Amino acid sequence: LKNESVTTLLAPSIWVMLFSIIVTYLLVRYLLRIAKETDNLVIKADALHYQTDLWSNAAVLVSLGLVYLTGMDAIDAMVGLGIGVYIIYSAYEIIQEGIEILLDKALDEDLVAAIDKILSHHSEITSYHWLKTRTDGSTNFVEFHMVLHPNMLLLEAHRIADEVEDEIQLLAPNKRWVITPHFDPYDDEQVNDAMFYGKSLIKS
Repeated sequence: LKNESVTTLLAPSIWVMLFSIIVTYLLVRYLLRIAKETDNLVIKADALHYQTDLWSNAAVLVSLGLVYLTGMDAIDAMVGLGIGVYIIYSAYEIIQEGIEILLDKALDEDLVAAIDKILSHHSEITSYHWLKTRTDGSTNFVEFHMVLHPNMLLLEAHRIADEVEDEIQLLAPNKRWVITPHFDPYDDEQVNDAMFYGKSLIKS
């Protein structure tokens, strides 16, 4: 009689879970679209939260169906264990990305290579050095020293900097950029290395 009562309750439970899956699926699609547009880690984490809910609800629905068909209550416990493993696995990527942001991770290699190409191919930039990049998830930070003609007017130097900044920002228009260019009349990379890192200016 007890098993019959449990089985009777399973039918409405399945319908409730099915409705929950549909609502969660629509919410996940919306959050993933916003996360893609903004590349915001908080929204990504929220999307992951509801995505795990979606798969968890689907797994519970399957387990309820199997329990309903077979009468084996142990199936529910095994599915619950599987859901726990899935949640831990899914959270790993978000945790890793969060740690990288806290540690001031540099921009992706492809993005750095694209910035290098912009600086190297500008006809009025003699050379550049000390390119530094980092990201906090939603904002990209770029700093570099560019060597310009020593007799160039400051107005012209700013025009070149604006051109470079505009090109860099187009690499990821969905991100906020903080770009700090420095103007050098000559390549002072070795002098700076000697000042800040104690490197010798005399070649052995």
